[in-house]
Amino acid sequence: MTREHPPVRIVVLNYNGAGRIERCLERLLATRYPDLRVTVVDNASSDGSPASVEQAFPEVELVENGANLGFSRGNNRALRGATEPYVGLLNPDTEVEPDWLHPLVSRLDGDPLAGGVGAKLLHQHDRIPLRLTVPTFSPPLPDARELGVRFYGAETGYGAADVTGGAHGVELNEYGHPFRWTEAKAELAVPVGRRAATLRVDLATGDGRAPVSLCVYAGGKLLVETQVPTERTTLQLELNAELVERLARPAIECAGIMPLPDGSMRDRGTHLLAGVPWSAWDNSTYGKPSEVFAAKGAAVLYRRSMLESLNYLDDGIFMYYEDADLAWRARRRGWRFWYEPASVVRHEHAALSREWSPGFVRSVEFGKLRMLGKNAPRLWVTRHAAAAFKFATGDFRNALALRDVEAARRVAARARALGDAAIAGPRTWRLRSVEARLAPLDGRELRPFFESS
Repeated sequence: MTREHPPVRIVVLNYNGAGRIERCLERLLATRYPDLRVTVVDNASSDGSPASVEQAFPEVELVENGANLGFSRGNNRALRGATEPYVGLLNPDTEVEPDWLHPLVSRLDGDPLAGGVGAKLLHQHDRIPLRLTVPTFSPPLPDARELGVRFYGAETGYGAADVTGGAHGVELNEYGHPFRWTEAKAELAVPVGRRAATLRVDLATGDGRAPVSLCVYAGGKLLVETQVPTERTTLQLELNAELVERLARPAIECAGIMPLPDGSMRDRGTHLLAGVPWSAWDNSTYGKPSEVFAAKGAAVLYRRSMLESLNYLDDGIFMYYEDADLAWRARRRGWRFWYEPASVVRHEHAALSREWSPGFVRSVEFGKLRMLGKNAPRLWVTRHAAAAFKFATGDFRNALALRDVEAARRVAARARALGDAAIAGPRTWRLRSVEARLAPLDGRELRPFFESS
């Protein structure tokens, strides 16, 4: 071992990741670093991926759990057995660049107080910016907005498009389907591959209005002019290979974890437009190393001694918020965390957990309450529990009035999360008392990292 290249252990947690875990490991094992060791922890996958890993990657250590232990417990099994000074976590839906690891190692080597450092996470697929223009109308008062058309969504074979400008908040139509009114101009970030793509845009004029003209611009040039009908319909637009190659740009999936004033967390690089998240384009803002509140567990390198001092990730959190919880606890003990843009990793966000599925909602709600229960002012815990109940009530009304099956499932997921938090309460409060001995639990650790949303 040399100081320039200390041994590193990377842990990849797998649960039914066939087709993704193999690509992840191929790229990971191509990392240009002289002393890299890799462990795959499998949480009782049923898709044959453990056998595939064992056969295709004999140099990889495979640890098989007898059950789905979740993110924290699953990773902890390998982390606790590691002997390397630096240990990292990598999601199976990521693909690393060949030189991703050395900048992370250098950052930890250069800062003895750095407990962890996260990579620049880019979305798996680049995106192209499009602008939609439509004529507007004035709805009856007291609604003072100028409205364009009803936008139900847009997607290619590479995922859903973000609305980055020119749209209002989410509403429901007469059938309970969510949509957003556009303004005169709406901006989209459309995911594409490396060649031509087909864009499907779901629109309607709404409110019994006559069809209106829609113009779509790409790179400042008119791409197509068509009509938006009164009734909801899907318009199909072809994005040719030349256009994709010329305009495609990467978008930030996460550049560190950013705390919000209410104690919840957001990926740095994620913004809100009328309450709906969208991802920033990769630009100079994300090109500089910076201290961040926490590093995202999808691609992070930790100092093993820090993990040992904290008893590793919280085994009580199944998944989500365990990385922020770790950082919150670590900061009370004098550690800090970095974002390192020279380390680039592509991430297929929530590819295996299905964003906003019932399981996703349950894990997110419980993880947040667990983290706050251990680290935050009690008022914040109460507010977030009340907010979860409020969202569940809204979903319950939609489920009854509109027979929305997904809303009913979210009601059950939020109820289970609140029940889980109540059952875990005694253990959570015991851990909270440990933290309270180190510093007042008033949120002071978050304040230096507040940013505008």
